[in-house]
Amino acid sequence: MNDNKLIINRRKFLQSSALAAGAFAVAPLQTACTPANKTAESRSNFGGVEIGAITYSFRLMPTTDAGNILLYTLSAGLGTLEMMGEVAENYAGRPKAPQFGPQIRPEPGQVLTPEQQRQREAQQEARRVYNEEVRAWRLSVPMSKYEELAGIYKMAGVNIHIIKLSPNSNTSDDELDYMFNVCKALGAMGVSTELDLETARRVSPFAVKHGKFLLLHNHAQFADESFTFDPFLEFENVRINFDMGIYYGSTGKDPRDIVEKYHEKIASIHIKDYTAPTATLVGMTEQNRVWGQGDTPLKEFLLYIQSNAGKPGWPVHCDIEMSYVIPEGSDSVIEVARCADFVKKILIK
Repeated sequence: MNDNKLIINRRKFLQSSALAAGAFAVAPLQTACTPANKTAESRSNFGGVEIGAITYSFRLMPTTDAGNILLYTLSAGLGTLEMMGEVAENYAGRPKAPQFGPQIRPEPGQVLTPEQQRQREAQQEARRVYNEEVRAWRLSVPMSKYEELAGIYKMAGVNIHIIKLSPNSNTSDDELDYMFNVCKALGAMGVSTELDLETARRVSPFAVKHGKFLLLHNHAQFADESFTFDPFLEFENVRINFDMGIYYGSTGKDPRDIVEKYHEKIASIHIKDYTAPTATLVGMTEQNRVWGQGDTPLKEFLLYIQSNAGKPGWPVHCDIEMSYVIPEGSDSVIEVARCADFVKKILIK
């Protein structure tokens, strides 16, 4: 399929699916999908490697509710997702956030005026009140809402294999229980968050308690040559959500080396294409490229994952994180589909 035809087909799909999204909350989606009998396993299996996406990839689309996220995923030809927490929680009825306005902070070398200080305190109080409202909602929402969401996705041929609820070292016990109960209701392997040692220490016992994983996502930490995953992995049921693109973009080193060393502790992988680091750009946005236009050894990496697929303790979940600048005339769904086609040409002979 040539690129022009791909773009036309994806756009036509989204236009024809707009009405179906409105019915998402009351009826399982069957219209505008690829064949209804195609399972998540067959849709996402690219030559033995599970290829999905993180829903962050669709963040620039006009609407990012659970119904449209499902349609975008199907349009891109994928069958598994790492879902951002707000997508699932908004479906379950999370209170809508008020408009807080831009964060008030002093300019370098200046102090806030009394009026600015009052505005800042009012803003902070509004955030505190809203956070308490969300906390109360989380402790009352029935897990049946998340089971319903997972069921609709599953019926359409999409699995939710990770939920990014971003727990941290200050998250309360009851909210941590809530997060892992959501994980179980969705049928996900674990709850993901950013890489932080105190978070690993705090949340690990809850991952163990609920029989799930805490998945830690790296950014450019490896730019510090002394950095290692080892301290994080001392905690039980902690696994790595490895960003191979940022690893390469911040170090210039082959990400296969990390998988070779830590494969038994890597639960999933984010795939991207970056240019090699320079003296001024280390893991920066400017290095993020349309796939095939960067320096990351994407083809070699994917074939390496495929060559080890099926071996005990080797990761097979690879999620597209589409975060490069979208070319003019395109959109996030079209670009995720391009990424999926890029992978398919490598892994499916």
